[in-house]
Amino acid sequence: MSSGIFNLWPKKLIIGSGSVKTLGDEIKALGKNRVIVFTDETMKEFEMVTGLVRMLEEKGLKVTLFGDIGPNPTDTMVNNAVARMKEDTPDIIVCIGGGSAIDAAKAANVVYTHGGTIGSYDIAIGGIERIGPKLLPFIAIPTTAGTGSEVTWVSVITDTKKHLKYGVISPLLVPDISLLDAELTISLPPSTTAFTGIDVLTHAIEAYVSVVGFAVADGLAVQSIKMVNRSLITAVRDGKNIKAREDMIEASMMAGMAFNVNGLGLCHQMAHQLSAYFDLPHGLANAMLLPGVMKFNMEANLQKFADVAEALGADIRGMSLEAAAKKSVELVELLSKKAGIPRYLDDVSVTKDKVPAMVETALADPVGMNNPKRTTPKECERIYLESFKPS
Repeated sequence: MSSGIFNLWPKKLIIGSGSVKTLGDEIKALGKNRVIVFTDETMKEFEMVTGLVRMLEEKGLKVTLFGDIGPNPTDTMVNNAVARMKEDTPDIIVCIGGGSAIDAAKAANVVYTHGGTIGSYDIAIGGIERIGPKLLPFIAIPTTAGTGSEVTWVSVITDTKKHLKYGVISPLLVPDISLLDAELTISLPPSTTAFTGIDVLTHAIEAYVSVVGFAVADGLAVQSIKMVNRSLITAVRDGKNIKAREDMIEASMMAGMAFNVNGLGLCHQMAHQLSAYFDLPHGLANAMLLPGVMKFNMEANLQKFADVAEALGADIRGMSLEAAAKKSVELVELLSKKAGIPRYLDDVSVTKDKVPAMVETALADPVGMNNPKRTTPKECERIYLESFKPS
């Protein structure tokens, strides 16, 4: 049996289509009335955001909207958010948006309530010890099914000068309330649905094969894999299919809970660098590297990779353990192809000249500490290079 202290999920989860309508009452129940609403820059004019602001104002709440958050949130975005918070002095944070917006809101909460810069809270330099209980109450409302940030204790922020990803981690960063309303994901375009959906799969697979192996987290991860396999392609091809959207948002939640405990691995170490150097969407970066990383990790735990194949729908009866494990990679590649994920890094304007620098920063990223297999710089470089078109 695994032992330890685990922080699995928010204090309160509200799940169901239309559940966002309860937001005002939840804020009032907490005794708060000055709200800052974070959202993605591409969403700030959308009715789902402007309507939410109106709904809160009609409840008598004072609302500030901060919508200057792009993909792969940066230290600059966090600083701008903190400056706005100092002007308006909110007593609660709400975020409606994707993982980038939720991560930025978490980071802004830390800097606003604790001071300093976001880099000083990086897990790599002991930042977890600097985050105390002064944080503002935080309500997360995801509009993508991908990062799982609405249930995790992680925020990932890019340093614009150093091209590094800071991992800001603390159990205190888990949102106080998460509202999972699948109706908010219906308008996601197919490409975003695909990228974020494979991100869910990456979280679930990396959590499942990690060296931690906490049974509850393993169960969440396997169920998440099954739901992604069942519903991702339907959600990509028919965005209005509410059952598929519900499956994906719940799969994202479960994968996030799983990696809260079991952690992630090499794929995330490497993907973070593609986002930092080339501004690739996080889900796309994971999707393009996942098969190569799975091939590398497989020999460390053939049984778990065989389990992944089974969760992805394979009938592994009669197969050798090695053949069943290899099947997991084939099925991930097939799922990515059906979802329309580009095959090679060249296809998304990544260049080989940054590979040496990416290898160095990838292997220094603590997100991969629970990877099932230790990785040398040469092996990491090979995985990057094999993700380009054959020369």
